[in-house]
Amino acid sequence: MMGFRDIIGQDSIISSLTGVVKSGKAAHAYIFDGEKGMGRKTLASVFARALQCETSLEERENAEPCGHCHSCKCAESGSHPDIITLIPEKTSSIGVSDIRSQVVNDVAIKPYYSPRKIYIIPDANLMTDEAENALLKTLEEPPSYAVIIILSENKDRLLPTIVSRAVCLQMRAVDNGDIRAFLERKDPEITDTSAVISFARGNLGKAVLLSESEEFKLLFEKLRNIVTGVRDMNDTAVSLAAAEAAEKKEESDDVLSFFLLWFRDVLFLKAGGSGEKLIFFNEERELSKAASYYSFERINSILDEIKTARSRIRSNVNPENTFELLFMNMR
Repeated sequence: MMGFRDIIGQDSIISSLTGVVKSGKAAHAYIFDGEKGMGRKTLASVFARALQCETSLEERENAEPCGHCHSCKCAESGSHPDIITLIPEKTSSIGVSDIRSQVVNDVAIKPYYSPRKIYIIPDANLMTDEAENALLKTLEEPPSYAVIIILSENKDRLLPTIVSRAVCLQMRAVDNGDIRAFLERKDPEITDTSAVISFARGNLGKAVLLSESEEFKLLFEKLRNIVTGVRDMNDTAVSLAAAEAAEKKEESDDVLSFFLLWFRDVLFLKAGGSGEKLIFFNEERELSKAASYYSFERINSILDEIKTARSRIRSNVNPENTFELLFMNMR
């Protein structure tokens, strides 16, 4: 059974939540804010189980859910009557009927056997305006036993009145070293985590998915070949590389992130940085070649051009044309 000890890189949040469990004084509403893959659902599940755990705190190490009491076993199997996770009718939105039937109306019923009734609302940023207003009414006058955990990718998209009535906890990017250690424990045979870590940008869940993706490995190899070979490309080769990079528009942001991080490593080496601190630490030889080839001014200019390319694509400028211009400038 997962516990607080298994959650990586969220020490300050865990300290706050374990403090709540130990004090026995939970707020009526919490917002766990952060992008998908950062562990919001896991954290909400552990927090809910810890609050409902029937084992005395003296017998539980650092307020962890015990894992063996009736409450913990029910929660683990997904059958706990006092831990309710909202399941919307539609995958694209959370409607007012979802909030009314699964939260507003249900919260009027007292807990079955626990001291609290806990509601977890995943993907809360998908709530319609009517759904948010319905939830707000419950947050304004909640029963003493209710705890509502709102999971959001961007709390700024929620009604300010909802945010003001909740304790907001911001998920943090996980340190690259911690992600690397986790991936190596998970798969001792893994040989190169640099690409995964650079693309994940502190998101442990994303790093795990990328490490298991053959498609991602092919993408990384394609981009590596482009960035290491661009200096010697003729115009035809540049056009072909641009077509490759733009093949899947939905990957454009990740493609540009790769180039941005690559040239930041080049700049780091150019400035005398040490190899072990590189993001692409297994590519030091190629990065050193680039650091020798480009001037400081040119590297900074390329970094600016990559950021411009990102803005252009987000503004729906043709990706292939954008990549072709970028690669010509890199060359």
